[in-house]
Amino acid sequence: MIANCANASRKGSITEEIYSSCVDSGHTVKTGFKETKKAGLTAVATAELSHEGEYEIVQEDKLISAFEILGERGKGKKSVIVLDNVETIFGSSQLMGELSDIIILLDDSRYAQHNVKFLIVGVPNEVINYFSSAKNTSSVGNRIEEVPRVTGLDYPQVRELVERGFGKYLKINLTDTQTRRLSRHVFDITLGVPQRIHEYCECLAYKVEDNSWKYNPELLEEADIAWLLKGLRECYTVINGHLNSDETSDGRRNQVIYAIGKVATHQIDTNKIGELIAKEFPESSPESKSGIGQVLGHLSKGSNPVLKKISNSNAYSLADPRFLMCIRIMLFIDEDTGKVRKKAFRLN
Repeated sequence: MIANCANASRKGSITEEIYSSCVDSGHTVKTGFKETKKAGLTAVATAELSHEGEYEIVQEDKLISAFEILGERGKGKKSVIVLDNVETIFGSSQLMGELSDIIILLDDSRYAQHNVKFLIVGVPNEVINYFSSAKNTSSVGNRIEEVPRVTGLDYPQVRELVERGFGKYLKINLTDTQTRRLSRHVFDITLGVPQRIHEYCECLAYKVEDNSWKYNPELLEEADIAWLLKGLRECYTVINGHLNSDETSDGRRNQVIYAIGKVATHQIDTNKIGELIAKEFPESSPESKSGIGQVLGHLSKGSNPVLKKISNSNAYSLADPRFLMCIRIMLFIDEDTGKVRKKAFRLN
């Protein structure tokens, strides 16, 4: 069963979300009853005809109730509750504390007898670090086994998907050169993330359909816009807010952001960005890299940072890989001026 932590955040309780995901819609629970005692002959003489008493039924723990339901459905076999979108509760000490308690209770015989396990799913890896501010950190850590982050597809896999999807299933005629360039474009801007690959290819497929099922490279520009509007609006707005105006002499901040889009590794530092700027902008690369460090520091601050500082180092990582996807779509080098320009998309 899947319990959505976004709902838990809305309800203010993980237990309530787990219970509601396990209990069928429309299920009723008896919470009490009334008992009416008929009066005897003596009571009739005194006008006491009947007496009604109300009784409350002590309710079983909803977590145990959910486990019992899963146990019945699974006929005693192992059941798994998937806690999805767990990153939505990282900021709540109350909900993280509740999750910690639930994890610890899995070893309690009253809960363990139902053979239920949890699969915690979130965007960031190293989920265990988010329990550091919760109570009983060591107890929780001993009960969680963290699996590695799901890796993206490599270029050959992306090409295979493009060939199968566009060629085999949609019957779109692509030359070998078109297939190679399309696959490279899809791989570069999606970073090989499977979900993003499917989203982009879907946008492109609709553009090809609108063009009477005939592919041409110009459709990539339209697909870029459609894909950006579909899932990268916020990222575009954030990146746009950090760019220099076109009137600046060298647009150093623009160069740094453009260079970030060229980085192929997880870590970003001043030296690496300096090398990329020297390569991409040989006529205006800075002699000192201090300005680059200032720009990187600026991009890691504010309410919507593009970068996050890696502790105990001078390096940074992207706050969200979608920023990298967005940079690769929206920024380009003007061939006439050699400056970084952005593709202006209307977001409304």
